[in-house]
Amino acid sequence: MILAPIVVAIIGICFAKYMQHQSTSERPIIAVVADNNIKKALESKKSTSYQVNKKINTNDSKRLKMYLADGVIDGILYVNKDISKITYKYNANSEASLPINALKNDLASLRSQMITANYGISAREWMNLNKLPTIKRKILNKEASIKLNNSETAQNFSEAVVIVAFFFLTSYISITGAELGNEKGNHLIEGVLAAISPKKHFAGKMLGIGFLVILQLLIYSVIAAFSYIILKHTKYHNWFNLTKYLQHIDTTYVLIVTMLTLFSLAAYIFLSACFASFVSRSEDISQATTSVASIMMIPYFLSFLTQNSPNMGIAKSLSYLPFMSQGIMPVRLAQGAASYQSGWVSVLISMIGAVIMYFIAEYVYEKNVFSYNSDAPLRVIFNKVLHR
Repeated sequence: MILAPIVVAIIGICFAKYMQHQSTSERPIIAVVADNNIKKALESKKSTSYQVNKKINTNDSKRLKMYLADGVIDGILYVNKDISKITYKYNANSEASLPINALKNDLASLRSQMITANYGISAREWMNLNKLPTIKRKILNKEASIKLNNSETAQNFSEAVVIVAFFFLTSYISITGAELGNEKGNHLIEGVLAAISPKKHFAGKMLGIGFLVILQLLIYSVIAAFSYIILKHTKYHNWFNLTKYLQHIDTTYVLIVTMLTLFSLAAYIFLSACFASFVSRSEDISQATTSVASIMMIPYFLSFLTQNSPNMGIAKSLSYLPFMSQGIMPVRLAQGAASYQSGWVSVLISMIGAVIMYFIAEYVYEKNVFSYNSDAPLRVIFNKVLHR
């Protein structure tokens, strides 16, 4: 459970690298049947999506199909003189990927060059005509100091934090539910509370989970340090080149995002403790933790919607709300839609919310620790709210 997030992260990195390697190693080898100028132009293209077999110079359809069937080539590209009619034939049993989009882009570029050449426009002039302008983004909010010319890095960092926080929260919601729910569901709590008050017992449980969080962070730090020391002398050192990655992100931004994540983690742990206090049977623990996890999914999904619309009303409101801010405020900060002052306000509200949530959870635990009910936890909570 402790290593679950880092294991998932490692699996994700390895899978991404594997897919990248596969896309390169499974690059299709194609034969081109076209005018010599077109064929030479495609041969000179250093495409990562396909490779032209320069040794095949025949236009014989039967021989080309034989090469295709024998696996010598993965596809045959037919192009007429003015690049207005294009056909790509390929072997459906080939493991190589289809280079349709790459071929479409390269042939469109060649066709444009041919047309401009007929009008006396050089290749350099054509490139200048089609060169995309560079837009330098600057924010007018003086309180925010994120460099928006590097905002993509900050946005990627915010997405990574949201995903990692999701795994952390999922783990500790389950741990908290199991710790409190099992004691009550198995009727072990009566013996424990014969020697200690419910408040002290609850505080001890929460303190223990807090130490577990610290231990997990220390383990991650040690693993990261050893990984960096070992991998920096290998060909994989670029995988964990965090210095180059994080140098474009302001320290204040990292600090705000980290504190939001930790305070939200504490708030969700206390909320999970509230739900677990209503458990009467061990089999009801999953329902209690699932209810908290369902609430946690709201900011998780909203964080991705906020990427495109960081200033929409619901995003602004929820970025200051405990239980929600850890998924939305980092994205708004990365987009330049919120200032650092707003970020610190969100941190303060999250801290106050976590403290209030602790006292609520302590009160609920004390009042319901000896309360047993045959109903499911959600029904018990519903009845308590309605005073039934």
